[in-house]
Amino acid sequence: MEKGTSSQALSESSYEVFLSFRGSDTRHTFTDFLYHDMVEVGILVFRDSESLHVGEKTGKLLHAIENSKIYIPIFSKNYASSDWCLRELAHMVKCTSKPNGNKEIMPIFLDVEPADVKLKTKLYGQALSKRPKTCSEVESWENALIEVGRIIGWNWNADKSQADLIKSITEIVLHKLKIGNKKVVTEKLVGVDDRVKAIIKMLDVGSDSVQFLGIHGMGGIGKTTLAKVIFNQLSSHFRDCFFLSDVRESSQRHGMVYLQKQLLSKFLDSRSTLRWIYNVDSGINMIKRVFRNKKVLIVLDDVDEKEQLKNLAENCNWFGSGSRIIITTRNQSVLTIEGEAIDEGRAIILTYEVRQMELDHALKLFSRHAFRRDSPLDRYISLSEKIVRTLGNLPLALEITGSSLHGKSKTFWEDTLKKLEKAPPNEVQRKLMITYERLDYAQKQVFLDIACFFVYKDKTYPSYMWDACGYYPHRTLEDLFLMSLIKIKDDNTLWMHDQVRDLGREIVRKENPDDSCKLSRVRNPKDALSILRQKKGSRKIKALSLGSFMDRTQGITVPKFSNQIDILKPDEFAGLENLRYFRGEQVSFVGDFDNLLPDLRWLSCHNCPSMLEGKNFHLANLAVLNLSWSEISEKSIEWLKAARKLKVLDLSRCHNLRRIPYLSTLVSLEILEICFCVNLESIDGIEAARKLKVLDLNWCCCLRRAPDLSTLVALEILRLCDCWKIKKLPDSIEKLQSLIELDLRGTGIDHLPDSLSDLKQLRILKMREMKGGLAKLPRAVWLVFLSDFFYENPEGDAKLCCLKMPDLSWSQIYGLPTVENLVSNIHNKLELAARGGRRLRDPKWTPLLELENVFAFPTESIAPRSRLEEQILASPNMWFLRQLSPSSRELVLRETAQLPLDFSWPELHSNHCPLNVRYVYWMPIFLGICDSESEKLLMQDCTLSRRLQQFVSKMEEFTYRQPPQRRFRQPQRKFLVKASQKHLSSRM
Repeated sequence: MEKGTSSQALSESSYEVFLSFRGSDTRHTFTDFLYHDMVEVGILVFRDSESLHVGEKTGKLLHAIENSKIYIPIFSKNYASSDWCLRELAHMVKCTSKPNGNKEIMPIFLDVEPADVKLKTKLYGQALSKRPKTCSEVESWENALIEVGRIIGWNWNADKSQADLIKSITEIVLHKLKIGNKKVVTEKLVGVDDRVKAIIKMLDVGSDSVQFLGIHGMGGIGKTTLAKVIFNQLSSHFRDCFFLSDVRESSQRHGMVYLQKQLLSKFLDSRSTLRWIYNVDSGINMIKRVFRNKKVLIVLDDVDEKEQLKNLAENCNWFGSGSRIIITTRNQSVLTIEGEAIDEGRAIILTYEVRQMELDHALKLFSRHAFRRDSPLDRYISLSEKIVRTLGNLPLALEITGSSLHGKSKTFWEDTLKKLEKAPPNEVQRKLMITYERLDYAQKQVFLDIACFFVYKDKTYPSYMWDACGYYPHRTLEDLFLMSLIKIKDDNTLWMHDQVRDLGREIVRKENPDDSCKLSRVRNPKDALSILRQKKGSRKIKALSLGSFMDRTQGITVPKFSNQIDILKPDEFAGLENLRYFRGEQVSFVGDFDNLLPDLRWLSCHNCPSMLEGKNFHLANLAVLNLSWSEISEKSIEWLKAARKLKVLDLSRCHNLRRIPYLSTLVSLEILEICFCVNLESIDGIEAARKLKVLDLNWCCCLRRAPDLSTLVALEILRLCDCWKIKKLPDSIEKLQSLIELDLRGTGIDHLPDSLSDLKQLRILKMREMKGGLAKLPRAVWLVFLSDFFYENPEGDAKLCCLKMPDLSWSQIYGLPTVENLVSNIHNKLELAARGGRRLRDPKWTPLLELENVFAFPTESIAPRSRLEEQILASPNMWFLRQLSPSSRELVLRETAQLPLDFSWPELHSNHCPLNVRYVYWMPIFLGICDSESEKLLMQDCTLSRRLQQFVSKMEEFTYRQPPQRRFRQPQRKFLVKASQKHLSSRM
């Protein structure tokens, strides 16, 4: 058995696609290509293995069929000759015929016709007739063939591209499975299978009625995780799916209109349409219009008020037939709707209560976090069971407590148990509080900062603030992660379970429930502004937030400026000497701030007016300054010169800026974000920022030259995208020995300096519309984006060993430098320069190494080191081709003008490589092919030598399409020769 998957968290017995095929026909060709193409985009595929023994084969194959969602029978000429294939097909039909089933058959007719499969021709009919009449299965096999033959599938013959077919199949399967919609769940799940089955049964997916189902239970018991698993399993049944997370938090923070826009954003093609949603009623009307004819799967996670449900999904008639709406909530009363007539479309909400885990499941989950295994160590069994019972078998508490006990002494465990026993039962936060109390000071400060301000935010900027406070963020975040108090997502954002987040906020609230002036962190904008206006600031306040600015990391467009500007004066900040974090929106500072805010580490003000009239800011300790989306000018920020410890300066989208003042004083700067400053003309003094790691100048379209980079030896990322007035890179580029990413798309640069090859750390190079050469590059560079690119110097000494995921759309590539390990490093997919420079197919879908309009290729370039034996190699339009891998399965030479006199054909006989030769105009040395032992050869529009005529007569299959009349003035002829036919010359 072979199984391909991108997630080990999936059950070993579950598959998404089952491939049924005749091994001798397609195992190492079409089926192999299709299998790997699907696996590499994350589809869980089953194909039977030649290593399976007869005794175990039946059970495993039938089990795999029953646990797959999509069946793909690949009908080839000898498919019906295999009892195994027919047995698989009959079982597929049986599984798809079950009532309320969710299986689907998607047939591929590979060089056969549907009529053959429907037994209307002799091809399959004769194969079946050879079975003994006493064989009881034959009738079911015949019925299965006829039924599947009626299904519209994919037809392929030798005149079509297998690559295009595979691309199409993978795209459609991905769409049906909704791979991109799936939610990430932990790999340490325990005890959810029975719950998932029960809920799916309640949902009755096969029914055309609209069903609402509420999953309720106490906080931390696993409602959201359960909803994610169900969403992942059911999404393939629906054309449109959406998981709306954190309804309670988002509603409080941003309001219901924001949630309605979030729900609709996936289903509306244009953001401009969302602008018509200006209040809750308009949002309801839009939801009705968009969803009324759609069969949708929607999850509303963590709903805590009836009003939220009424504004997002109140009635069944809002949604198309067959839709399913799942709600998770701690408050069961949300799911009861009274006083409304059912016949008016009011939803009847089915309910499922998530109860405590069984003890054995709870102990297993606890052990996975405490011991990194499925059961406790022998000497900890009794202690573990007591702790699990005390925690009430709650998954969140088990995860966090178990993680906090990992590697600790038995005495530590016993002390923890005593503290847990003192906490009231069923109070999750009281139990989680025990873990919090054991954090050191720095860990507590970072934990509370995240809970109040940084959930779902990128950790880069706050890490600089924490570092400036002496909280050692890298170590501290790692500790919090290992204790399961936070998670760091793949996109570098911070995440907390809502129970843990609420715990942190409750800890802050309890510092003084009656007086926000005495809280360490004030996150409510109204309370924060009130403290300032009433001049009630105190030493206890460490953080104030006056705005809920939604930045670009959330994908939300910032609202336009209004006339409401909050003017902030110095006396309002008196008493806030310990304030280290301040965030505001549409604020302006007026007056003398001398000797105020000495401890400020973070200052973030968005949508500020053109003049910030404050002066003498005490910014000596400031680490992060973010004034993005503001109308400020150079004079507004003259106080920058005092920020000598500044690490991050974000002035992006400040359209009025023409230069950045006092950069020469920012000697500690590491990140400079000034993208979309469309009127910026110069960047002077940047050479003083020797510690700079990120310089983002994207869309600074008035910038005429790149800044002096000679001293920026620590620079890792340089972005100049769409700085179209910049015509050349500075000579000092060679000094950037730490540079990892270079983005030159849309610049006026048409030639890269040879010194670029000296940048040993360069991995990502992005270019567009570049006319010059690319002869020298670092060996390990990844060409990630090279659209509209022109390259014509293959004779350079460049050698690329890690070419990965190139986008070469609209490029004219006339040669490539040497590429080592090309195929294995790009997942077997690359396509360069489509015919005539037309738009390329998406490279990630194409299992074909196709190099059209490529006139030169160095010797080592296509001497693959791995896995090319599973691919097709196409190398058209080459002026010379020196070496191929002997493991290649197919060689395609399309429109090749000539081959060199010293060309030597590889030993392709080991794999009986089929040779596909098209449009070879002049081929005196093509006779070298006669020394190979290839069994198949396709020649199209080629001249044919006498010796080659003699050679191909020995081949198993030879197809020849003679040159068209317009090129060679000869009539076009086609013929097929089998190995048994020796009259080739007479037919030519």
